[in-house]
Amino acid sequence: MPRRPGARIAPLLDVAALFGGRVGGIVVTLLFIPRYHALLGGSTFGAVSIVLSLQAFFLVSDLGLATLISRDTAIARGDAAALTRVVWMRRRAEALLVAIAVAIGAIGLLWPLVSPDRFSGWSFEDGVNVAMIAPLVMALVGINIVQLSMNALGAYRASAATAVIGAIARAGATVAVLTLVPTLRAFLVAQLMLALVHLVGVRWMLERSCGPARWQEPLFQRGAIADLLRRCVPLTVYTLASAAAVNLDKTIVSGFISLETAGSYFLATTYAMVPIAVLSGPINSYFAPRVAHARHAGDEAGENRLALLFQTVLMCAVVGPSLSLGLQIHDWLPLWLRSASGIDQIATIAPILLAGGALSASGFYPTTRLIAGGDHNYLAKLSFACGVAVLVAAAWFASRGDLIGVAWSYFAFYAAGFAGLWLRLGHVAGWRWLTRFLAASYAVPAAVIALSYLLVYAGTRSSPWSIAFALPTTAAALASLAILAGLFVHLRPKMRCARQQEQTR
Repeated sequence: MPRRPGARIAPLLDVAALFGGRVGGIVVTLLFIPRYHALLGGSTFGAVSIVLSLQAFFLVSDLGLATLISRDTAIARGDAAALTRVVWMRRRAEALLVAIAVAIGAIGLLWPLVSPDRFSGWSFEDGVNVAMIAPLVMALVGINIVQLSMNALGAYRASAATAVIGAIARAGATVAVLTLVPTLRAFLVAQLMLALVHLVGVRWMLERSCGPARWQEPLFQRGAIADLLRRCVPLTVYTLASAAAVNLDKTIVSGFISLETAGSYFLATTYAMVPIAVLSGPINSYFAPRVAHARHAGDEAGENRLALLFQTVLMCAVVGPSLSLGLQIHDWLPLWLRSASGIDQIATIAPILLAGGALSASGFYPTTRLIAGGDHNYLAKLSFACGVAVLVAAAWFASRGDLIGVAWSYFAFYAAGFAGLWLRLGHVAGWRWLTRFLAASYAVPAAVIALSYLLVYAGTRSSPWSIAFALPTTAAALASLAILAGLFVHLRPKMRCARQQEQTR
């Protein structure tokens, strides 16, 4: 059967949409964070950075709902009955999120009324802030679940467009409000209102994409909710420990040092997480549903091709930009932050965090493979052990005012998680396969791209700024394109053979 027109470029358009959506949303945030800092000042921005960290925390630690629902949606794609079961599971998850938000908001408001003397430091104003933060965070979690589900259904372009539009609208409205009323309360009101509008819109789109439910069920069905929570337990431990580790560092810094220092540390971690958030995140969003589907279908050959392509594309996306962000940090930071205070302190700790972030960004495949294979217990144990260790170490360094020590403890956290994931994959998939796989898709691309970047970087250091800034990254990008071209030439006959076999069946 002939392929329909445009089928060859559709995957490229999907990947471009994922990058556009993820990069667009995060670039909007990166561009507006300095504006928040300028409008609010150091101390209030420190409080806002804690709110933003809580958002990031719960986007990762969402009871494992996003991972579970998107995985099941990818597997159910094309099966109306299975998709109906996933739709009802997602609706129950949304009801659970609403219940959690209401409970947290009520506790925040009623806390000082229970025992005013005991909680004299907790004001009604604090309770109102908590009552807005809870639904804001849960709305963002709901948006993330919906957009990952749209990706799992193959609606990459719609998901990307709504992500960018929502990020621009939320950030623009927030800046407009803060220009008039530069307070934490105004920040929360603007963010909450736009997040709820965004959630309603994307949820409507997802419901239409899933089609009408094949049958009706009670939303609060005890057995179904219990089964959902049971399946979420190991993923909850995994995501909770990971989220606590990578987001509570700002709270620790603010508690032991100061809110202003926490704001500077937040800017450093935001810069350092570019390899994960901007570069590798969209690639993982594209490949993860495919890996899960191939795993569920028992297509070993297809899964191996996906693995090789997934890991090689990751390396091509991460290595060159990470080298540029690390070695040319004194060029990048002024372009981003301009006149922000504490830029020298940020430039000192960001490279340490960046090295850990780049290492973690290059290791998405083993996590995706282990999740697709249902190895949730190991992920939970690894995440819990690494998370507890890094939080203890970070608190110890922060209590001594050692911000560099905090940064090195997080580098160790990323390195330990990276090693633990690949070791587990070797145990599951076989050490011989893993050795060949790492050589072909990790070591060779990393060496070629890094060598291309470093040779040009060394040769242009005395050149004019524009040349020294642009040419090394360009050389790394050309090396990446050459690697990808060679990979596609290698895989093309195998992919053609697989399509012919599928048509024969």
